Order: sequence, then C-alpha cells, then structure tokens
Amino acid sequence: MALNAVMLELGTRHPVPLPDENFLYHNSGVKLELKSGDGYPGDAISFTSSSGTAFISNQRIVYLPVTTTHENSMDNSVPSVVNSFTVPHTNLKDIRFVSPIFNSNRFEAIVTPVDGGNIPSHAKLMLSFKEGGCFDFTTIARKMSERIQETGTIPPFEEALPAYDAPVQGPPDHSQDVPPAYPDEAPPVYEHHATGR
Repeated sequence: MALNAVMLELGTRHPVPLPDENFLYHNSGVKLELKSGDGYPGDAISFTSSSGTAFISNQRIVYLPVTTTHENSMDNSVPSVVNSFTVPHTNLKDIRFVSPIFNSNRFEAIVTPVDGGNIPSHAKLMLSFKEGGCFDFTTIARKMSERIQETGTIPPFEEALPAYDAPVQGPPDHSQDVPPAYPDEAPPVYEHHATGR
C-alpha cells in the first residue's frame, strides 16, 4: 500500500493505468478509513476521508479522496496530506464484505506495506459505499485475489464481456419461407367405444 503514489490523467480525477492494467469498476461517494499500528503510543496512524472515488483494476485498488484528515502520533515519515491511496492485490489479505444494519455496506481488508509507500506497518482498510456498489467491488477484489493465489502472478489484462447487441432487422426476406406453426392436415379421428356393464 502506498500514499500519494498515484499518477492522475491530465485534467481528470482518474488514475493513469499501469502497463497491462484495466480498470474494471469505480464508484464515487466512498468513505475511506485506514488504521495502522498496534495501539502503542507513537505507533498509530489513522487516515479518514469522508468522500472519494474507489477504483479497482486487475492489478490494484486506488482511492482518490475529496478531502482527508490525518492523525499521526510522532511519525514524520508519513505525509500530512493524502492525495491518493493505492494497494496492489498481492498486498490484500482477509478480504471481507460487511453489511451492518444501520450503516453503509463496506469492504474490509488487511493491507501490507510496500517499500517507499509511506506506511510503516500492516493496516486495516475500510471502504464504506454510501451509494451502493460494495458487493460488486468486493466480488472483483476476491476474484483477483483468488487468481493471484492460483497462478502466483498478477492476472493479465482483464476485460469484461461485451454487451449483447440484438441483430439488426432489415427488410423481410421471403427466400426462406418458414413452415406454418400449425399442421397442414387435421389430426386423425379417434373413436370412443363405451363398454357396457
């Protein structure tokens, strides 16, 4: 996982794809909570963003916040402003879909740090989907994680199936006459013989 490591397309709020990367799903109105540390004073880091956009690709999860708040106890190596968050699928563990009774559905996972990612230790990632879409997001994350576990590598360029297009209707073609849906002749007559007692 890494903070402020996402390049954005010029003039947009969309991440620049990595080589062989395909973004499969994105959703706005997502709340981010990232908590790291084991509870000792000076060891805890916490990031919260009340709203942003979550992207998922065949290689990583990207979050672009609208605004962020940061609580850091004495670690100056962590940036005070967070413009982006990213984590490769290889660094996700214990992926969960959580459906609380009174709050938004959320995606949860334990994320492991990457070298130079500005987060020193494991952290708990929580993405709350206020406008729906959490189940789809979690399903894609699990699918990518399973494929990585099976093959040991990041899946190649992943593309969704194309939408179905109905055949174009042209003028009627009478060259292929279709037989009628009813038989040409009446069915045979059956006689019913009453038997006496």
